[in-house]
Amino acid sequence: MTRATIDSRAAGAADRPTYQWEAARGGALKLRLFGSLGRRELTRVVDAMVESGGSPRDSLRIDFEDVSHLDYRGLSEFTLALQRLRDRGASIWFVGLNPYLRALFHVAGQAPALSRLEWRATDFESASFARSPAGIPGAARAEAWGKTRY
Repeated sequence: MTRATIDSRAAGAADRPTYQWEAARGGALKLRLFGSLGRRELTRVVDAMVESGGSPRDSLRIDFEDVSHLDYRGLSEFTLALQRLRDRGASIWFVGLNPYLRALFHVAGQAPALSRLEWRATDFESASFARSPAGIPGAARAEAWGKTRY
């Protein structure tokens, strides 16, 4: 392998984003995380949340779906910083955690923090909940759904 090949790979890895802000439906913010996150990257994520200038009452979902690894040594500081933000009134939730990432939180001794921070879908949000009347085709379904009272 030539030195140029090694340098280009190293530069590409550094250029990948650690996080990306997305505005979600309903006004909630989504912070998508990417790749392998160590202490430095987790600190950057918390700093970005603090610097975002949003209201401490904003709803924020931290999406781990595109995260391949978390350095368990940085998870204590990360969850502690998020808990401080929650204590100030922020609504922060973890989404998209796979079993491997959950296990890393447990290894780091952060299982109690994870249970407070991880969003668990309720029955109304699960795939099994019918969001529209079942068995009614097309336009009739939309009309029937529009007449539903809550």
